[in-house]
Amino acid sequence: MSVRKNTRVATSPEVVYDEVVIPGLDLRQVVCANQPIRKSKVLAQTEPPLFTNKPYEMMATGAPVISATQAYIKQPEWHEYSSDKLYFQKRFGKGRYIEFVILNKQEQQPESITARAEQEILERYGVMAARLHAVFATYASRQQRPWDEPFSLLGSDLIKILRLNSRKDITKPEKLKRISDLAWIVGTLGVAVHWREGHLDLHIKRTSPVWTILYIEEYYQPKIPGLDEDNELYEVVIRVQPGAWTEKFLNRTGKQAGVALHQFGFIHEKFFDLNPYSQKQAVALALYILQNRRAHSNGKYRILTLLEAILSPKEIESIRGDRRKRSRFIKQFHKLLLALVDAEFQVAFGSSYPPEIPPAWVVLPNEALEEDLEEIALLDCRAAPNGFEAWLNSVVSITLAPTIEARIIGLENKKTKKAKAYSKSRSQKLSQSNPKVTISQPEIPSQPVAAPFPPQVEITGSMVQQARQALGFTQARVASLVGKSVSWVKLIESGRRKIQTQDGEALRKILNL
Repeated sequence: MSVRKNTRVATSPEVVYDEVVIPGLDLRQVVCANQPIRKSKVLAQTEPPLFTNKPYEMMATGAPVISATQAYIKQPEWHEYSSDKLYFQKRFGKGRYIEFVILNKQEQQPESITARAEQEILERYGVMAARLHAVFATYASRQQRPWDEPFSLLGSDLIKILRLNSRKDITKPEKLKRISDLAWIVGTLGVAVHWREGHLDLHIKRTSPVWTILYIEEYYQPKIPGLDEDNELYEVVIRVQPGAWTEKFLNRTGKQAGVALHQFGFIHEKFFDLNPYSQKQAVALALYILQNRRAHSNGKYRILTLLEAILSPKEIESIRGDRRKRSRFIKQFHKLLLALVDAEFQVAFGSSYPPEIPPAWVVLPNEALEEDLEEIALLDCRAAPNGFEAWLNSVVSITLAPTIEARIIGLENKKTKKAKAYSKSRSQKLSQSNPKVTISQPEIPSQPVAAPFPPQVEITGSMVQQARQALGFTQARVASLVGKSVSWVKLIESGRRKIQTQDGEALRKILNL
């Protein structure tokens, strides 16, 4: 096939194009304009995403963090202290309380926030704000001096962490806008702390933000010249400054010097799998358990205590006073607990729990629930107020994921060993300086430590039982930490079941074998 080139075709007095003519085809070669490439700017440096190397992260859990979560979730408990001025107060005992207000007139805040009334901002609080608050508390715990060290977060990372990436009904620019708006909302919470811890005066009377959003930098993709479209938002960077409370409650160096606290716990990535829209109460309860683990080391809670963490007194009284609500709510609570099990929390019912009420999935650990939950709570409960009160005062055990519990127990045992070693060393020095003086060893009120067995020795049931009793654990507690049933622990301790290698490693960590 021959091709003739460079045939001159005049299309206008100024422009002349080359035409390629292919025999048999009366087509002219199309002349294309060069399409401009939209280049992205260099993004600001940000913190690495959470849960990159392990399924859990350290999280600040001091009193300001715990009470701020309550402030986000429990909107009915906010009150007016003057016209259109709102406050929320959380008490922790005599002389200990924390107050929150809304700070919506700050210089760094955009007009969309400063123009809102306090009630409008309060209505935007909820589990979404509480979840982002938990994310900020996780990043702050990484800082050596969080009150002096702002951190920057990438909007795309927050979309993944908060599970907004699973939503298909909104575009990525819309998700980034929602993240930005939520960050500004979280930045409006102000706190004043009235607190004494032993000899420590941890008061912060001047109200300051829990989290200051210094700025939110938006990155846009330039529009293509000639096309009718707007610049497209493709990334945001959120700059966060932890509040002044961190110097009192998240200060590792200050704790070592005896002038501050360093209170932390852990959060599991499975927590963020809880749906903040359809499982609001499960999200709220999970945050309460995660952040209060230090105060409930055995994992035991009264049902009423759990409800008070996620509901207002008015809501609880409304359930108490309506027999139909009582029945429905017990079913709802069982669904809530099942959602926690799916998020790798360990749930066990105490002996005080009414035997006719527990759902079927309690005896089916790590198995799919096949029975319809609507049929689990007996209708007798709705007609018996006394039975409902007995249920409210019964005990349920909820502990964190086994990986987190094992880590916490390891830290507690390590802390106890250090305290005992320091006490022994101090008493020896005093005895050497004054041989006539006998120093009595004070009892250290902390987690007991089981005598470790040689690691090369195969674990037996009697060793498990001995270590469990030395730590003060029940069989139900060990079962929840390992992810097994209570009957499994009984069979292990009685020697009627062989300990598999994987289970043995878990028992070694949990029981310090």
